[in-house]
Order: sequence, then structure tokens, then C-alpha cells
Amino acid sequence: MRLTQWTDYSLRMLMYCAACEGREHPPTVNEIAEAHGISRSHLTKIAMILAACGWIATTRGRGGGLRLLKPARELTLGEVIRQTETDMTLVECFDRKTNTCRLDGYCRLKDSLHKAMQGFFDVLDGITLADLLAPMAAGKGPAGQLPHLIPIQFASLARPKKALPDATQLARPAKPAATRKPKQAKAG
Repeated sequence: MRLTQWTDYSLRMLMYCAACEGREHPPTVNEIAEAHGISRSHLTKIAMILAACGWIATTRGRGGGLRLLKPARELTLGEVIRQTETDMTLVECFDRKTNTCRLDGYCRLKDSLHKAMQGFFDVLDGITLADLLAPMAAGKGPAGQLPHLIPIQFASLARPKKALPDATQLARPAKPAATRKPKQAKAG
């Protein structure tokens, strides 16, 4: 099973909002779009749906942005995925209207996949948005990779910036004209 891009982006937006809960100014659609490299107009549509679900509040204008309406510890992945995924039909026989399988009634595939999907949601119903933002144990993530998109919780983990050389180190002094070697003419 593969989640749609819509669900992926919805989860990213919710996680970003949860990570910014302590900020003076809430995150904006533009900020989230820039942080994730996602189309602003696409995220605007997602924000409208998330607001309609009652998960975020949107405020326009100066000082506006997106805020979680439901605490991150109360919003589960299962709830979000059930609302944002439009087609949970893993195989044709899940939908009685479009089912043309001649093995329907004799095959155990439908029941097996239904149990697997139920297990999938049982796990996701036990994971909250807050759980997704908890720091990972050392050695769990890719080596040397630090979160760079979460603005608040992980700010203390930011990599130290390399010191830039000052202007005197950058500029190379030109050789005086008298010490330059003259160009040799080509023999011809």
C-alpha cells in the first residue's frame, strides 16, 4: 500500500504546525512550502481541507498563519490517513460496485488483505502527531543527518556553521607590475 502525495503533504503540514506551537508567529503556507519544496498553491488546498477537518485554524494577513486546533498528542496518524486517503480499495473485490472477480466468495485474498489493513490502522491509531516529533534515539536515523525543517524543537541540534574567512583572507594581493613576468611571444 502506498499513501498518496496528498496524505504525505498533509502529514508534513500538521507536523510542521505541531513543531511550531511554541513560536510567537505561527507558520505560514509559504514557509512550509519553502521548507519542503512543495507548491504553495497545492499546500493552500491542503490547508483548507485540514481546516475543514477541524485540525488547524488558518488566519490571514499580517501575523497570520496556521495553528493546530487539536493538541498534537490527541491527533492520530490513523485519523489523518482515513480522512486524507480517498481510495482504500486495495484490490477490486473490496468494492462491490466494481468487483468483477469470478473468484469472489471462494477466495481468501479479500479477507487476508482486510485483516492486514485493519492491523495497519491499529498501529497508526496508536501513533500521535506528538510521537512523530519526539527526538529519535542515537543511531536510529541516517548517519550525520540532522533535522533541518523543524524550526523549534530541533533548533538546538543545528550544525555549527563554518566560520567564513574575513575579507582580508579572501582578497589576494596583486603582484606589483615590476615583478610580473612578461608573456613570452610565440615562436612562429
